[in-house]
Amino acid sequence: MPSSEPEKPPVRLTRGWWTGLSVGLALLTGWCTLNVLVDPTGEFGQSGRHAFNRHPPESVIAAGESGNNPAFFTRAIREHVGDVFLVGASRTWRGFDTCQRPDILRVAGSGWGIRDLTQVERTILKARRTSSTLLIEVGFPTTERPAITDPAQAALSTALSPRTTLLSLRTIGHSLGKSPGVSSTYPSCAPLAAGPTDWEQADRSFRYSVGLFDTSPESLDQGRRNLQAMVEQADQLCRQTGIRHRLVFFSLPAMPVGAPALDTAVRANTVRIGEQFAHRPPSSGGCDIRYMDLSRSPPGGAALWRDRDQWSDYTHFKPRLGALVLGVLSPGSEPPLRPD
Repeated sequence: MPSSEPEKPPVRLTRGWWTGLSVGLALLTGWCTLNVLVDPTGEFGQSGRHAFNRHPPESVIAAGESGNNPAFFTRAIREHVGDVFLVGASRTWRGFDTCQRPDILRVAGSGWGIRDLTQVERTILKARRTSSTLLIEVGFPTTERPAITDPAQAALSTALSPRTTLLSLRTIGHSLGKSPGVSSTYPSCAPLAAGPTDWEQADRSFRYSVGLFDTSPESLDQGRRNLQAMVEQADQLCRQTGIRHRLVFFSLPAMPVGAPALDTAVRANTVRIGEQFAHRPPSSGGCDIRYMDLSRSPPGGAALWRDRDQWSDYTHFKPRLGALVLGVLSPGSEPPLRPD
């Protein structure tokens, strides 16, 4: 029996529909192209290469630093006129003032682990055409957290992000308004400011943060293997480029007096890391790699490092101590200490 409902005609795409689709794709392509070429986050290696993105404003620089993406520092690494790089996590960002040391570029981010430090190491060793020195603090490496996204997804997300577009437009406007020869401060050399410390709150915050990490023996073993892989990658890059870079991995006191018992575990792990470096066979044609354990005989003396007045919380020391460390790791004209 024939159906009582009339047969629907096939849907035909009109010329207007195709025109709208073409315009939408063109706008999307232009949007992505803008963000890739201006590259305010450093994701695509184009930052600073063109007149329209040469001078990002302070707001864009601050956004890049707070974004904790190691790629943001690619331009600074490429253009650094000195030959020393201070690499680390939040302790490096808070505890070192490099404003009086133009030969040193500080590259640091909050929460960085071995994966992030390895990315920075790779960027430096590939970008530099002369021998450089990398000063890298070894903290308390454990099993790495899984990456949130893979590199391709991260790049696509950055290219499509409205926030990236806003930063791109700010960069273009600021760059085109600058006179030739005027340079931007990129990135900041001053330590991240810290206010007065409430030690009871600092203790609660520390215990909460420790609970987020796996500090089991298996995790610590994996952390040391990750560190060893970072060292081996550096050796391989030195052999590939034919440039003998100098890498100094170092450890510092973990905490001031009165810190929780994790300090004991950190010290024990530092001993294991030192043994790992000591038993590492020399590599022909590789980098000059060494390890300095400053945790037991720190610059300025252990008593100074146990003084809580020299710390902003249980894990971050103040720039006064950082200046003493730089005096040992990279001797030069000692900068005046900023008041705490």
